[in-house]
Amino acid sequence: MSSSSKTRHLDAELMVAELERAGFSLGSVVRVETPDAFTSQLSPELDVILCDYALPSFSAPDALRLLQQRGLDIPFIIVSGSIGEEVAVDAIKHGADDYLLKDRLGRLGRAVSQAIEEKKLRAAAARAEEDLRQSEYKYRCLFEHLPDAAYLCDATSGRIIDVNPRGETFLRRERARVLGSKIAQFLPAETTRDLLTSANTSPPPELDTVFHRPDDAPLPVHLRSAVVPLYNRRLLLLFVRPAA
Repeated sequence: MSSSSKTRHLDAELMVAELERAGFSLGSVVRVETPDAFTSQLSPELDVILCDYALPSFSAPDALRLLQQRGLDIPFIIVSGSIGEEVAVDAIKHGADDYLLKDRLGRLGRAVSQAIEEKKLRAAAARAEEDLRQSEYKYRCLFEHLPDAAYLCDATSGRIIDVNPRGETFLRRERARVLGSKIAQFLPAETTRDLLTSANTSPPPELDTVFHRPDDAPLPVHLRSAVVPLYNRRLLLLFVRPAA
């Protein structure tokens, strides 16, 4: 084993010892020095990657690229004997979670803990985003196919923020001309007041009223409503159909 290889082996042992001292239980530790060996060990099961900035046939930027090509989110920390601040900042910009000098390994445990916690936060955010996409998709599918004219309104102002195709047909207006309108333009003032008041106190009523469509006589309608929590606020959903 060459002196440089012995040094790298010792560096790895020191990092393992420091992590154990910091309270980590290391079930498995794998040390690699080539791109092929690194790629062969990449797995979603890895908790963290500690990487020297420069090896004889490999480097931290190379490892980052290979990691990103695999689409894996694994905390990646550079541990180097000498790395300039500009180089370190560039590595962070390109995806490294942190960097530290070999003569300051006392910070390794904290750096690993923080990187792992940040990964958990990213995963949680990704799950929340996916859940939101799924919820919005399901909402859109349901909303678009409701048998009644439907108008989703701000529960405070009564401004319409969504309308389904039947709602467009019922108003004889295309979606772009409906959005932003206030429901008060189409319902009697007393009905609008009752709806918006009850939206913030109790379930809105079901009632018979009249609907004022542009350039047409008032139309008797049956109106149902519900308060729905959506987009982090309370919204009023109105269902309108001609009275029997």
